[in-house]
Formats: sequence, structure tokens, C-alpha cells
Amino acid sequence: MAKKSPTADNSTEQSAFVASLQKKLEHSVANGSTDLPNNLLENLQKLLHEEPISDVESSGDEEDYVEYVYRPRRYFLVALCNFCKNELTPQTKVPCKRCHLLYYCSSEHMKSDEQHRQICYALQQVADNCGGHIFRKCEEFTAEQFRSYRIVMIRQIESIINRPLTATEQEVILFPRICCTPTCREYHFEKLVDCEHCGQVAYCRNKPEHLSKSHQQWCESYQLFKRLELVQAKCGQIDPSMPTKILRDIPGACSNTKQILSKLDCAVQDACEFSALSQISTCPLTAWYALKLCGHLKKSEEITIHLIGAEIEFEVDALHKWELFFLHLNPNTKKLNIIFVGPELSQGNVPFAQLTKTKCCRSCRKLQRNVSYRFQNQLYHDYFNLPTYLPPDLICFFNAGLYRYNGFQMEDTWPETIRIATNLKCPIAVTSYTAYEAPLDISRLMQESSRKLNVVLPPILNPFASQKPERNFISDEDAPLMFKNYYCFVVE
Repeated sequence: MAKKSPTADNSTEQSAFVASLQKKLEHSVANGSTDLPNNLLENLQKLLHEEPISDVESSGDEEDYVEYVYRPRRYFLVALCNFCKNELTPQTKVPCKRCHLLYYCSSEHMKSDEQHRQICYALQQVADNCGGHIFRKCEEFTAEQFRSYRIVMIRQIESIINRPLTATEQEVILFPRICCTPTCREYHFEKLVDCEHCGQVAYCRNKPEHLSKSHQQWCESYQLFKRLELVQAKCGQIDPSMPTKILRDIPGACSNTKQILSKLDCAVQDACEFSALSQISTCPLTAWYALKLCGHLKKSEEITIHLIGAEIEFEVDALHKWELFFLHLNPNTKKLNIIFVGPELSQGNVPFAQLTKTKCCRSCRKLQRNVSYRFQNQLYHDYFNLPTYLPPDLICFFNAGLYRYNGFQMEDTWPETIRIATNLKCPIAVTSYTAYEAPLDISRLMQESSRKLNVVLPPILNPFASQKPERNFISDEDAPLMFKNYYCFVVE
């Protein structure tokens, strides 16, 4: 009995801390912040989807082909053995006997997982302070409180081991195996059963109704997420075949990614390969789609596109995609200028000078067609004032979160950028991860613009969105998975 008293005290203090944190967050909303989840978790979400940066790849042949590729990191999935990454079954799933949060296909693999030992010790310490398990009594939390609580747990573990957790280690806390019903959140291993299809969503064994009907709309994407991790764990990065066909006419009848790929003689049947290809193609195809809607594709032999808030791991990844999925679709275009603008284009190990020298394919060079790349490591309104500023034909905000009032370095830099962008009177394409964000983004754009904007395309599901699923921590109660460029709208 003597041991229970301090545990109870610690648990009470922890609950009080979370309640205090929640109260402060609610206070910020009451004072005008409509961005509670993103305000708290934006940097964490970005960390979760970062991948190890690779070197520049060059074939060294006469094409002088150069690209920049990101290598996939490992993800924590409750459906896979944490040691060998083999798929688990109800018969083979063995929980870590100490922290009870990781899973293995055998006791031997649990003992062999030396990388887990340090964090396991910290997880045990935190669990002891919570009354025996980290997720004890979490059924009392709202969705937002539960998000805050998991952040608190991560910070406690980091303080114990005296280092930041890797993105994969954070996922042990962020995406645990607990009952998916928010008012339950049962955590005992033996009381839970997993979805028989995806293996990533658990519910109470004696309460099958706890597996919500809404899971059906996400289950297939969960399965794909697992397949992608299995393939990458065994084979490395998925390297889809890229189209090389150059079209003679604009494919005006093509209305989604699959139709474009078919037109380019690059029909892909494998779901993993298609998801990887859709992730690569979504930026140029969305930009092409926006200009087509505005009737601007045939107007000029030279097109300039500004990508505001660009990130290396997304817009810059596989740089030649801008030739393959934009220039090759638009025979009227002789020169395509892609200008990446954003304060996050600052990694010292990224050879931007070499990337600007990327050449097009031999066929395009013979026709004197080319793509020019520029990288501006600054805020857009700072780039606008430079003498080297090149006026755009299209501005893109890809997954930028315009509605957030705390952006880069927790400062709201959007108002000035939006005012300048909208005053240029060129088409603007905006995308978001979820349906929830799109109306907020267009509202912010209208609010900050100094002129009335014409809505060419209201917020809709983007027909050229990425089909590669990513887990969503920021608003998982609404959408447990998210996709790059999922929703889009266009104004002019």
C-alpha cells in the first residue's frame, strides 16, 4: 500500500498538469486563436513526416540527369514486429513485457531489440508514475486533451533519456494500440482485438461495437499504409517507373491522375507504386489543373510558377517531375520557370546550386524546351522586393495552412504574403491535407486580400491529390489518415 500513494499523487499531478495545459490552450482560442491543434502540434506533425535526406543522384550519362531524392524512414506500426518488420497475427503478436507498448513476432525478437532498451526504461518510469500504464484513465480526456497528454508524455520521456525522441519513437506514444472508441481507450493487451483487415485499429474484444462504422472508409488506406511500410522495410524506397512520353496536344479530357498516367502510357496497377507515383506527380499536376481551369495554358510559351512555403521533402523531391508532369503535358510551353520560395529551404546539405543546373530530357532539349529552377530561402514578401523577382503566371500554396495564426517560428507571416500574392492578379491554387482545412484557408485568403477575389474552383476533393496515406495526429478524431494536396481551390 505504501507504494500506491506516491503513484496516485503523481497521477493526480499529471492530470492537473494536462488540465492546466488544456485551460491555457482554450484561453488562447477565446482570445482569437482558431488554430488550437495546429498551434500546439505543427512542428511535431512536420517531424513525423520528415525523411532522411539523401545525396543528389546523377546518372552521369549524356542526359546529365540530376535529382534530389528523400529516403524513407521507418515507421512504428502496431501491426508489424518492431524488430524484423514482419506482419503480426493474433497468434504471433507478443507485447514488450516491460513497457507493453511495442509488439514482436516472438520473444526472441523482443529480446534482440537492443535499440528499444533505452526508451523502454523511460516508458516504464513514466508508466509507474501513471499508475502502471501510460494510458491509464485516458478515457476521461477529450480529443484535444488526449493530444496534449501524449505530447506531455513525449516530453517526460525525453527528459529522462536526455535527448529528443526520433519521429519513429514518438509514434509509439502518438499511435498506440488502445481501443479506438474515445470514451473507452482500453489499453490492456488481452482485452483488445485488432481490425482483421488492417491490423492497425484496436477495439474491445467483448465490445465489437467499439469498432466504429467510420473505420470502413479508412481501412483500405490503412492497409496501403502497412503495405508501403512492409515494402520499404524489405526493399528500400519504392521507385516507380516514370513516364517519358511527350504529348502533342493538351490532354483536356483527362480529369484525374490515372487518366493522365494512361495518356502518358504509364498505367500503374500496383497500389504501392501508384501511391508513390501520385505523391511525386501531385504538385505539377495540381498546378497544371489550376492553369487549365483558368484557361491560361495556351496563352504563353513561357510559364512561371511560384511555390510559396515550399518544403524540400515535398515540392523539391524528385525535381524532374516538373518536366514529366507539366512540360510534357503542355506542348505550347517552351520554358517553364519553377520558383521555390520559403524559409525552410535552408538545409546546409542540400546542393541547391547543383539542382538549378538540372537539365531536361534529350527530346526537350532538341526542341529548345527547358525547365528553370530557382530556390529562394526567405518569406515571399521578402523575395517580392528583390530586383531578381520574376512575376508569376500561377501561385501555389501547397498544404500551407493559411488559416494558421502561428507559422514559421511561431509567427503569423501570412497577412503580408497573402496581400502581395492576391494583388498580383494571377491564379492562385491552394491545397490542404483535409476537408476541414480548405474552407478555413479560403476564408483567410479572402480576409487578408485587399481586393475581391474571383473563385474559379471552390474547395473540392483534388482529382490530382496524392494517394499515399499519412497518419494524422492533429485532427485524428475527424480524419485518422491524411493525404498531400487532398483538397484544393483556385481563385483569381
